[in-house]
Amino acid sequence: MSEILKKVDLRPFLETVVEDSQLHPRWLETLSLLENMGARKIHKSMARFPAHLQNAETVLQHAAEEARHAYFFKKQIGRLLQFENNSPEKNATESGQGLKTSPPESEKTPLSPVSPSAISETSAGRRNSEEIQEEQKSPPALCKWAGIKYFQSLDALCRDRSVELLPKSSQYQTFFSYLAVTYIIEERAVDVYRDYEALLREKDLPIHLSGILKEEEGHMQEIRNMAGELPVDFEQELQALGEKEAVLFQKFAESLSQTALTEALL
Repeated sequence: MSEILKKVDLRPFLETVVEDSQLHPRWLETLSLLENMGARKIHKSMARFPAHLQNAETVLQHAAEEARHAYFFKKQIGRLLQFENNSPEKNATESGQGLKTSPPESEKTPLSPVSPSAISETSAGRRNSEEIQEEQKSPPALCKWAGIKYFQSLDALCRDRSVELLPKSSQYQTFFSYLAVTYIIEERAVDVYRDYEALLREKDLPIHLSGILKEEEGHMQEIRNMAGELPVDFEQELQALGEKEAVLFQKFAESLSQTALTEALL
């Protein structure tokens, strides 16, 4: 499967991110945001596809997997924070802090007897409350609006091109736009995720992208297969749109890199 996109080197940014405990969760939040945008876009588009494709199994599967990827990245934030909190470096740093000495027995205030069940219920209630609060917390996405602009600008490019190519069929316009946006974003995601996965393995972090990479690559092949429904040279159109996407992604990459560099120095 030939690549259509121009390489944009995001590795220096990713190297900064995986070393920074503040930036890394925010990067995961950005990935979750973008995957969720993709899932929502598919669901919104399906009703405007040609009738025989509106409930196609492949499209439904794609939407479901994009939503699951968004959930996956969201869940990794908690795993990453737990991993870092339990790291030997952090434990060594904190081992000498917050130590308290017990007062002499004569100064201790007598405690009222408390039943074991009451202690258990209180602890359980506190844990449940803390867990719920933790789940509700999400770090702010890194370069959220730059990411949204990248996605929406690419979508607008593909939509405008679909009108030029297929002026007589709004349904095929929507279908072309879905296929083009999806393929281009999937290829870009695969490129970024490969570099990210390599760094995760180098740092022995508890996040693994091999499953997501396999699914994204599968989506790309499925898109090419479905493109046979279109009365256009899809490969040629991808090449032209890919050149324009590279400009859009370069701007997003620059925002990410500049933000990471600035915040890492704070």
